[in-house]
Amino acid sequence: MIEIKISGRGGQGVVMASQIMAAALFKNGMWVQAFPSFGAERRGAPVSAFVRADTEEMTIRCGIYRPDWTIVLDPHLLESPGVFSDMKENGSVLANSKELPKGIQKPQKGQVFVVDAVAIAHRLHLGGGSFPIVNTAMAGAFARASGLIAIDQIIDAIREAVPSEEEKNVSAAREAYDLVEVAVL
Repeated sequence: MIEIKISGRGGQGVVMASQIMAAALFKNGMWVQAFPSFGAERRGAPVSAFVRADTEEMTIRCGIYRPDWTIVLDPHLLESPGVFSDMKENGSVLANSKELPKGIQKPQKGQVFVVDAVAIAHRLHLGGGSFPIVNTAMAGAFARASGLIAIDQIIDAIREAVPSEEEKNVSAAREAYDLVEVAVL
């Protein structure tokens, strides 16, 4: 079973990212669950969404407390000391960042991947100038970093789920897929 936690801020597309990834994993023949966790439902408030996937039917119906993957859409959340504290020992991180903050703690056995999804969203005019929407870029980057799903499955899920700017969102996913890299810590 693979468990994924996606963290960001309201308006960045955290919930939509979980739905895209769940749909792509489903297209890859897996059983999936996707569910959000909200505090205050407003733009800019912290939001988390979760995806659980397995090759066999899942009967578990609880939150995800020790994810295999933590995906961070808002680079400012990387400065929080507890962002990765709940991960599994071999868990990996995908961060929307051009460079990681000093002193960030690498997962014990996992890897940290980075992609500058903000730059991609700005270049493609996804979201407003001060509040870019990075969800599709991060979904594309996750496909490459994790190896769990193909970029074509992410693109199919984007085409089915994203309500507007379809081609820009597909381009964001493709570009992030190509640009994601392992962070040097």
